[in-house]
Amino acid sequence: MGLLIQLLILPVRRPIVAIVLGLAIIGGVLAYDWKQAPSCGGETMDQSSVCHRLNDSDGTYDKTYDDMKSDQSSAPYFWGALGGVLVLGGSVSWPIRRRRATRAAAMAAS
Repeated sequence: MGLLIQLLILPVRRPIVAIVLGLAIIGGVLAYDWKQAPSCGGETMDQSSVCHRLNDSDGTYDKTYDDMKSDQSSAPYFWGALGGVLVLGGSVSWPIRRRRATRAAAMAAS
């Protein structure tokens, strides 16, 4: 969760980095094949597979092929939205930061 908060604050601190990172995320979402079969532990699952995972907070959990496929189908929307927020935030905050820097330089010169 901390990484997500840092990514959402990034456009305010470093607009150019946020724009480039957002475009890279959006490019990755568009380039990745989201229709492929889900994988568990690096191995491709089939219809009869069950994924056994160990989780730090809840212990273990089992997910079927359909559960993993539904998780995979919602991922591009999350990542696409995150990339869009970074690009939009960086694009909006960049001119604001430049204007503030120009005003600060003008005040220091006078």
